[in-house]
Amino acid sequence: MPALAWSPATSHPPDTPTYVSISEGLGDSPSRGGTTCTAEVLVDVKRGDMGAMGSDPDGDRLAGELRQLRNAGLGTAGRVTALEVLGLVDLERHHQKMIAWLLDPSQPHQLGERLLTSMLKRAGHGDLPAQALAEAEVLQEVEQPPGTRADIVVRTDVCTLVIELKVHATEGVRQTERLADGYAHEVTPVFVFLTLHGSLPLSDRFHPVTLSQFTDDLKASLRSAPHAAGAHGHTARAAAHDYLATLERMNRMTALDDDAARLWLAHGMAMQEAEAASARVLERLTDALPGRLEQIAAQLKLGADVVVRQETYAYQSEKYPGRQPYPEHAVVLARQNWLTADGRLRAGVGFGYRLRKAGEPEPAIDVFKTELRPFIGVFVPDPAVYAALSPVSGKAWANRWLYLQYAEIAPPPSGRNLVEGLTEGVLDQLLASWRELSGRIDTAVRD
Repeated sequence: MPALAWSPATSHPPDTPTYVSISEGLGDSPSRGGTTCTAEVLVDVKRGDMGAMGSDPDGDRLAGELRQLRNAGLGTAGRVTALEVLGLVDLERHHQKMIAWLLDPSQPHQLGERLLTSMLKRAGHGDLPAQALAEAEVLQEVEQPPGTRADIVVRTDVCTLVIELKVHATEGVRQTERLADGYAHEVTPVFVFLTLHGSLPLSDRFHPVTLSQFTDDLKASLRSAPHAAGAHGHTARAAAHDYLATLERMNRMTALDDDAARLWLAHGMAMQEAEAASARVLERLTDALPGRLEQIAAQLKLGADVVVRQETYAYQSEKYPGRQPYPEHAVVLARQNWLTADGRLRAGVGFGYRLRKAGEPEPAIDVFKTELRPFIGVFVPDPAVYAALSPVSGKAWANRWLYLQYAEIAPPPSGRNLVEGLTEGVLDQLLASWRELSGRIDTAVRD
């Protein structure tokens, strides 16, 4: 399904009646071992909820490692900084521009020569006069000698700093050797090989410096510099802080990637087995849901005219109409007067999910993939009712759904049957949508 934009109320004030228990009728609880337990471990650790891992030492250790990774930011969604939002964080030339700008004492960030002094100190030249550095000229993409281009060149009266930057790329053939030869005649040439992962240059005349070290120096420069003056100064200083955040996130994610890779290499087979078990458990949820929905509708006395219907249909992407349609299935709670004279469903509140293949009932549910997450909303196969309900006039009705929200598939506390607890959670969400939306459907069907 497409990205979901509408979400009904999911919390209720203290005086709202609590729904009755819906855990009865799913059968006796199976043992905590085997498939059910394995699937529960998978859902828990991916969500970062380690409360139901049980007493297995290996499971506890895996849960602890995953908790540490999530607390450190692994799997955190969203783009935070300007380069991330623009999709430029992995492109070296944009880092080159930012670093050159920060090293230039004349720029409105008003950091002066602080960062340039720190860079030279990393390369063993920390005793150069500040006044000479304050008058530095910062250049980019300097070709010297012909055919050899330096990323950043900083010229002063007392030294020439040559920086070769590598974010993800590796050094070219004799690149640092050619650069060192090309600038050997400059006043006190200083060569820096600035990389993300601490790669070593081929020329021993270059000093290796990591972006993590540069990040530390930038942070120190921002802390020690006086408050920026003027509107341009404030804006430029904000840009410097934003780039600092970009570097901090890059360095942290690099370390997290290493730790996460170690975890996967050690436990990947067990986690793949748990993922397959999770798919089997979620299939049992879809098998149990229609019958339990009928029972709960009767227990809660939603009305003698309430029925449960199921419908399989082909979903055609509205955003990408050229794509092949794929099969989806809906389990729908409806009233008799929401049906046509010959019994066809016009609208209802339902739970929908994707199927693996047309003509087969096997669900393709993955709660961690957007396109495979199950959803709850108003299922409206009737175009006239869809038009009456749709808040946007003229919207295509091929999607068949309105007021969508993703279904929360969260494991129950330890000790509960997994399928029973998951089904109860889905029913709670579906009934909350029924209470909120059934009146709108009544109005749209009558009109």
